[in-house]
Amino acid sequence: MDVMRALAIITVIFIHVTALMLSYSTVNTKIYMQSLLVNQLARFSVPAFITLSGIGLSISYKEGQGYFKFLAHRLYKVIPRYIIWCVIYIYIIKKTLNISLIANNILYGSAFYHLYFVPLIIQFYIIFPLVHKIIGSKLSLIINFIITMLILVGVHNYIFPGIIQNFFDRKNMLDWLFYFSFGAFIGNNLTAFLNLLKKFRKIVFVSFILVIFGFIYEIVLNARFNRNIDYSTTFLRPSILIYSTVVILLIFSINWKENFFMRIVQYISKSSYGVFLSHALVLYYFSKYYTDNMININSIGFLIKGFFITFFGGIIINQIRKFP
Repeated sequence: MDVMRALAIITVIFIHVTALMLSYSTVNTKIYMQSLLVNQLARFSVPAFITLSGIGLSISYKEGQGYFKFLAHRLYKVIPRYIIWCVIYIYIIKKTLNISLIANNILYGSAFYHLYFVPLIIQFYIIFPLVHKIIGSKLSLIINFIITMLILVGVHNYIFPGIIQNFFDRKNMLDWLFYFSFGAFIGNNLTAFLNLLKKFRKIVFVSFILVIFGFIYEIVLNARFNRNIDYSTTFLRPSILIYSTVVILLIFSINWKENFFMRIVQYISKSSYGVFLSHALVLYYFSKYYTDNMININSIGFLIKGFFITFFGGIIINQIRKFP
C-alpha cells in the first residue's frame, strides 16, 4: 500500500504541473501532446487514494467500536491540518479572512483547486461504519461498478439534464463509489486477493499493456477532435475507471522487496497527506515566478523543475511542520 500511496502523491503533482502547461500551450502542438500524455497517465492517482481509504478503513474498523469514536479518531487525522491549509490558501490566494467565505470554502473544499478531495474522503468516513458489512462484498462491488460506470458514461457524454450533470461533479462521492468499494473488498480479502494477483501476474501485466495502448489511443483521439481540455482530461471518464483499476491491480501484483528504495517509498507514503495539502502552494509560487519573469511555462524544463521543486517543497514543509 505504501508503493501505491507514494505513486499517487507523485502523480498528483504531475497532474497539477502539466495542467498548468496545458493551459499555456497551443492545442495539438508537441509540448501540448507531451503534457497531455503525462497528465492523463497520472490520472490513476485520486482513484488510488480513494481505494487506499477503503482498504485502510476495512482493515482497521472494529465491531463495537462505536460510530462517533471511530469518526472522531479518523477525522482528527484529517480535519485540523485541512482547516489550517484552507485558511492559508484563502489568505494568500484570495487575500481575505472573511469568516463566511472561509467556512464555505472549508465545507465544500473550494479554498484551492485540489482541496475538494478532503471533503470527498470525509463523506466516505461518515458512511463507512453504516455500510461496512456490505460495502466490501462481491455483490456490492459489482453493483457499485455498474452505478459508477453509468454515472461516468452519462456525465462524460452529457446525457443527463443540466441540474443532474452539475450534481455529479467531482466532489460527489457517487462518482467515486466503485473505487471505495473496491478498496473495502481488497481490505476484507487482502491475503486471498494478493495470492490471486501473484498467481495471475502475467495476465495482469498483459491487461495493463493492452489498456495502456487503448488509453493512449483515446487521449490522442480526444486531443485531435475535441478542443475542450476539461472534457478531454477529466477524472470522470469510463476509460479512467478501467485504466485506474488495472494500474491498481498491477501495483498489488508486484512483489515489492524490503530495501533502501522501499524505505524511501515508505517515507513518501507517510508524508503524502502533508505533501498533498501544501504542494499546490509551492507550485503556485513557482509558476508565479515563471509568469512574472516571462519564462515559458509550456516547456519540458518547467515540467521537470516544477515537479521536483513542488515535490521537495511539499516534503520540506511537511517535515518542519509543528502541528501533529
